[in-house]
Amino acid sequence: MPADSSTLTLPVPAGFELRRVVCSYGYFILHPNHWDVANGCLGRTLTLANGRLARVVVDQPQRPRLRVRCARRLDTAERAEVKRQVTRMLRVSEDQAAWRRVIRIEPALARRRYGRMFRSPTLFEDIVKTITSCNVTWGNTITMNRRLCREVGGGGFPSPQQVADFGAEALRERCGVGYRAERIHRMARGFLDGSVAALRLEDPARPTDAVLADLLSLNGIGPYAAGNICQLLGRYDCLAIDSETYRHYAKHHGVTRPGTKDAAGLKKFHARIEAHYARFQPFAFKAYWFELWSAYEAAFGRAWTWDRETTGTQFTAAVLNR
Repeated sequence: MPADSSTLTLPVPAGFELRRVVCSYGYFILHPNHWDVANGCLGRTLTLANGRLARVVVDQPQRPRLRVRCARRLDTAERAEVKRQVTRMLRVSEDQAAWRRVIRIEPALARRRYGRMFRSPTLFEDIVKTITSCNVTWGNTITMNRRLCREVGGGGFPSPQQVADFGAEALRERCGVGYRAERIHRMARGFLDGSVAALRLEDPARPTDAVLADLLSLNGIGPYAAGNICQLLGRYDCLAIDSETYRHYAKHHGVTRPGTKDAAGLKKFHARIEAHYARFQPFAFKAYWFELWSAYEAAFGRAWTWDRETTGTQFTAAVLNR
């Protein structure tokens, strides 16, 4: 780091292991995140509220604390914001005690010490990344997020203001997001005009059903996206079921998946999946996800060994169904 850089220290709970937390959810592969396999650190450019960018590297040279290094000098407000964003990404303040008690019923997952799930530094980024992961291959999701950072965010993930100023048509043409362009643009405007904030999506006191209903009221947010955003908000009692869930459940549990035209069969299959993971409530999503993650790691090795540009692109049905 240059002489005019800033270094911050972030305390973390006992047992916190950076590589496990970062490499626990697919968003760690998406730009602007970059997990450095060789050095065991997370690098990314943060977009701050003042519009400036902060390129940071997060590592854990000693426990129980993280080191956050920034390539430029940060002022007091920026230092506080960088800490808030890193804390959110790594869910540092999330209590794991109840989850540890629940997971005892599944020894295989308990042995792997799964816990916190990686997410983005802001809710806006989480929502946009969810939108770009719907009805598309993982490779295209990677491409869309890389272009959003390059074309709109100047290297960081674009802010709502940047997306709103960029416009829906430019998003479609230069970022390759297709029909999602209008949805992403509307979402940015909703963050700017306060209509999304008015829903109080991040209020932990509100029941999940209310938050889920509010998410479903947003343009472009369907049942899968709403369920996924709920877990990104720390509400693991809501499953996010999509074709990957169907693929994994059928393969992992040795059952036959109904055909895409069998609406009645798919409805029953969906209910069967929900019933299976209900025993883990209020952590149904987390139990499902780490079961799926274990299958990924069985195929590709522990997640902290996955390189973004090689292994990180290989999550396709053709590979996973072998």
